[in-house]
Order: sequence, then C-alpha cells, then structure tokens
Amino acid sequence: MTENLESELELVWSGRSSDLVTDLNYVPTGGSWVASSAAGEVLWNAGLAELVTLKPADGLSIERASFSADGRWLAAGGQAGKLFIWNCEDTQIPPQLVQTIDIGTWIEHLSWHPHQSLLAIGSGKQIQIWTPLAKTAINTWNFDRSSVFDLAWHPHGGELAVAGYKGIRIWTLQQPKLPPSSINVNTASINIAWSGDSRYLAAGNLDRTLTICDRQQPDESWTLTGCSGKIRQLAWLVGTNNHCLAVASGMTIVLWQLSVDATTWNGRLLEGHQGIISTLIAHPNTPKLVSGGADGYACLWAENGEIEQIIVGVASRNENRSNLSEFTSISWYPQHPYLATGNRVGELCIWRIPA
Repeated sequence: MTENLESELELVWSGRSSDLVTDLNYVPTGGSWVASSAAGEVLWNAGLAELVTLKPADGLSIERASFSADGRWLAAGGQAGKLFIWNCEDTQIPPQLVQTIDIGTWIEHLSWHPHQSLLAIGSGKQIQIWTPLAKTAINTWNFDRSSVFDLAWHPHGGELAVAGYKGIRIWTLQQPKLPPSSINVNTASINIAWSGDSRYLAAGNLDRTLTICDRQQPDESWTLTGCSGKIRQLAWLVGTNNHCLAVASGMTIVLWQLSVDATTWNGRLLEGHQGIISTLIAHPNTPKLVSGGADGYACLWAENGEIEQIIVGVASRNENRSNLSEFTSISWYPQHPYLATGNRVGELCIWRIPA
C-alpha cells in the first residue's frame, strides 16, 4: 500500500461492538445508522452520538440489519431465525421494537422494497414478503433448486430477483402466483445486482464468471471471464458515461464498462489490496467506489481507477501492522461526505471525506 495516502480521511467518531461487524447501514433519509454483529447485537446511533443497544448479544449472529427506503422501519435477522422490526418514525428517540417474528430457519438475506414498506427475506429455499406489522407473510415463494444465495429488488420495485443454483428466478410482485421467469447458468449464481436504470441485471457465478442480461432485450446476454477468485461483491457505478459494473474478485476489482455501441463489455483491473476483498460499495451519487479487505485496509477509488485514500482502523494504528483487522462492512452517508466502516474485531468508525 502507498503510505503517503494513508489516514488523510478525518476520523470523526469511533466505537465498538462486541464481535465482528456483519452489517452497517445509514438510514436513507438522515444521519442515523445501524450496525449488527456476529454476537447477535443490533446497535443504533443518531449520527455521531453514543451507541444505543436495540438488541443485546446472545451468541447468535445477526446477518442483516437495514432501514426501509422511507426510513420508517428497521429490520434485522440472522442465525436465530427471528425477524426483528423496529419503528423509527420518532426521530427524537431510538427505534422502538414493534414485532418479533419466528421464521424458524436462519435468515441469511434481507432486502427492503425500494419504494414501499415491503421486506423480502431469504431463509433456506424460501423467500417471504412481509409488511412491518403483518402477522403472516403476504407472499411466499420457493427456490426450486437450492438455498437462496442472494436477493435483489428491481429498482422500480415490480420484481424480485433471487439467485441460487443454476441461475436466477424473477418473481413479479403484482402477480405472485405466476411461475417466475428464469435466467439460467451452468453453475450457481451467488450474488446479483440491478443497474440503477434497471436495464441490466448482473450475476456473479460460482465458477468465477459474470453474467449480464439486458432486461429490455431478454435474448441479449453476456458471459464474462477474467475474475481471479470468487466473486464476492457487485456494485454498479452511477454518473458514468456508459454502464459500469465493479466486481470484487480475490484481491482485485474488475471494472466492466459497456462499449459505446452497447455490444461488448470491456474489463479493467484495479489492484491495490494485499488480501481478499470482503466488501465493496459504490457511492450513491458519484462514480466512486470504496472497498475493504482482509489486509485491514479500506480503499477509496476514483473514477479513473486510482486509489484516492487508504484507511486503517483506529485500533490498528497502535498495533502491529502485520495483524490489521479485516474490514467487513462499509456504508456511505447518502447526503454528506461521511463513510462508516466496521471490521472483524467489532470496531466502528465514521470518517469525513475531504472535498
């Protein structure tokens, strides 16, 4: 890593959970945020205040914790097979627990509808759609070939894509009893992501290939190779001239950009990490990326593919650099230049990004 880039971001807050940070998300409408841990905690913060424990540690990991699109609800679920829902409408007080639902099996995936208070959860082979105060799921679907590996709502909210063995199934929300449409692959699709304009759906596959489908022309698809390791994260960039997808694979990021004539995808390798990249997200408003890895570094990437900033955790600054803590979750503040990070030892940090 380039030492003279390090620590240029200003640390404005730090705290701790009791174990590895499994998820970290800002509320879409304001400055509060939530973090979950492998110990089973759900922690809330009004911005740069003291951590508030919404759910104490019980030894059973919380895999996902996130806010609804309007910021009114917070949901979390994990190893215990229980779905927890908090009301966040009163912004002067911490979220209030209003519902605990026993799903019965490990909740591995959780995704809010982009515009409505609808929550999709994946547990085992089953996909369920809930509303915050429902007594039962309003829709239940089953993935026919394997457990659910990933969920992704269409940006307009009318469809839900589900990844698993042999590809993707896409259910229509308004016609839930219809059989899903399919995108077939030879292996398993392990992560999926829609482009912001909903035209393209990308799938990272177990054999290190990438499938990109043109949803306006269903017969048009590409299978891309060149990833050096398991595909762990996908992130569509915003604000680029042509569609651009970042793929975290092994210790590298492959930046795939659509050609001007929309016939091919051209790959560019971004190198800098010295360990497996575990988390990768795109900035919500600008064509920037941030990645976190097992090497204990988080890298802020510019649109031209160069590293702008490199950070390490607070505790790591005073420890042996050969034993840095892996970054496990990262979140952008949606309106202001803040970046939240969480790592394997439970450290939580908020950084201010220089203009």
